[in-house]
Amino acid sequence: MKQKFRKYLLRVISMTFIVYVIYILLVQQPRIDNLLKEKAVAEKAVAEQEQLTEELNHLISIADTDEYIEKMARERLGYVKPNDLVFIDTKD
Repeated sequence: MKQKFRKYLLRVISMTFIVYVIYILLVQQPRIDNLLKEKAVAEKAVAEQEQLTEELNHLISIADTDEYIEKMARERLGYVKPNDLVFIDTKD
């Protein structure tokens, strides 16, 4: 009698544990999905910041050189070299 009761109790405890684990997995899945989406967004932001950092480091490395001065004169002041083709956008 005791052995049957122990087997029954063990089955009940096992089934309860299995049902609990399945429940936890089902409840946690939406949270896991949201966290994975947040991770992807964060990784994208990190990649963008790394690219910006590389660009800024490049600008720092070429500062005070003729290349940098020429680049700034072309971009910010609109200067061109002789024989350069200039394209003017008339759709503004």
